[in-house]
Amino acid sequence: MSEEKESDRFRPRIYIDKEGNWYQDGIPILHKWTYLYNNNLLRRDEEGRYYIEEGPGRIYIQVEDTPFVVRMIDKREDGLYIILNDETEEKLNFDNLWLNEENVPYTKVKNGEFEARFTRPAYYEFTKYLNQEGEEFYIEVNGNKYPLKRITRKKN
Repeated sequence: MSEEKESDRFRPRIYIDKEGNWYQDGIPILHKWTYLYNNNLLRRDEEGRYYIEEGPGRIYIQVEDTPFVVRMIDKREDGLYIILNDETEEKLNFDNLWLNEENVPYTKVKNGEFEARFTRPAYYEFTKYLNQEGEEFYIEVNGNKYPLKRITRKKN
């Protein structure tokens, strides 16, 4: 019988990778409705830790980068919309958009409660609207320019 390490007892059993895929005990959660249900229950505590709350308890989750990812961008008459991994969509708020040190775009989603990283396909769509003047980048949509901030983020 192996001895359980103290750190293993408190390691979250649920993990979200940087592509927004969920795992429980190392096994991918592939059932669509379970995946969407878990995304819907996702919250953050006062210390910024992720958890799902079901019934009387909290189940803490380890997140590699961000729990939500932008899968697609849809240009509409009134701006750009992002489609997330939980199949919801939101109008992109350019004030909540930034590039990290590796030029990967991120944005705030779910009323600013969470961050979302752009997937590679969404990034390629995003670059259709990306321009550069000198060292500065900006998004141009419908004749309007929106400067992009550069932010170095702490890992969760």
